[in-house]
Amino acid sequence: MSLNGLERITGKILSDAQEQADRILADAQAECDRITADYAARAEQIRDTLNNDAERAGKDFISRAKSTAATNKRNLLLQTQSELIDDVFDGTLEQLLAMEAGQYNELLAGLLAAAFAEQLEAERSARMLAAEEEWIDPSTYEVVLNARDKERCGKTLIESVRKKLGAKVPSEKLDMLKISDKTVSIDGGLILRCGDVEANCSLSLLIAQLREKLEAEVGHALFDVKKQN
Repeated sequence: MSLNGLERITGKILSDAQEQADRILADAQAECDRITADYAARAEQIRDTLNNDAERAGKDFISRAKSTAATNKRNLLLQTQSELIDDVFDGTLEQLLAMEAGQYNELLAGLLAAAFAEQLEAERSARMLAAEEEWIDPSTYEVVLNARDKERCGKTLIESVRKKLGAKVPSEKLDMLKISDKTVSIDGGLILRCGDVEANCSLSLLIAQLREKLEAEVGHALFDVKKQN
């Protein structure tokens, strides 16, 4: 199933998160500079009041200051990186759920059309492997939505899928596609059921799949290697 639409939305949220990451990096650098300057000032006081041994100790202070500042900066980035990545993907889900009804219906229609086409292809392959007399065609393909989506899109979703697949799928198969009377507890998206076979197209699952694919890329975009060193 294509996730290109979700990736475009993620890209917009990633751009916003980049601005937040830049601010965090600037704060971390300022903290690094402050710690280094503090230790340098203490070392200068030592040099002014004590002997050469103290001067060497002052240099040690500066060295430790740089190490401490770098550690603090790295820890700050690691702590916030995970939070920012969470924000990117949580924000993607929020934007999808906040779509106006027409756009959201198109999103569901795209998900359903892809899942339905995959199901029909899986059936075709299974039929070729099974003895003809052992194969029983499904009587219905049940589309299960949550209560909100059923109210908003239930009456138009099947027709939207017909328009997308009308030239590719036999009409008798499309006639078997029905909105379920039942609802399911998912944040958005849909479940396609055909007998014992179930295709989970919930938005939370799709975002999780998108995160597996893009998390490393998002992390590099927010905190590239140069900024972490």
